[in-house]
Amino acid sequence: MKDIPKMYQNRIRKSFHNNKTVFTSYDENMEIKKYDNGDIRKKINDILNSNTFIYSKLVHIVLEKGVIKRKIIGIYGNNLLTIDNEYIPIDNIYDIYL
Repeated sequence: MKDIPKMYQNRIRKSFHNNKTVFTSYDENMEIKKYDNGDIRKKINDILNSNTFIYSKLVHIVLEKGVIKRKIIGIYGNNLLTIDNEYIPIDNIYDIYL
């Protein structure tokens, strides 16, 4: 069998740092802005009255403790009702988004 010449390979003289630094747009220590209670009710009503809402919708709810993900099904009194029969007072909600 003949000796076949080796393929040319360029030397790698640098170190790679791929994906070692990550940009985050959410900081744990940032201040959470509390909206007016009417604004929160308007946001909730917009979610509940949208064309994509059939029975439940997965939303992110910002509370004082942090962000929680729940499936909401409606409003009962001054509380937001989840699919797990959990009541979240609207007065404690800082923000809500899909």
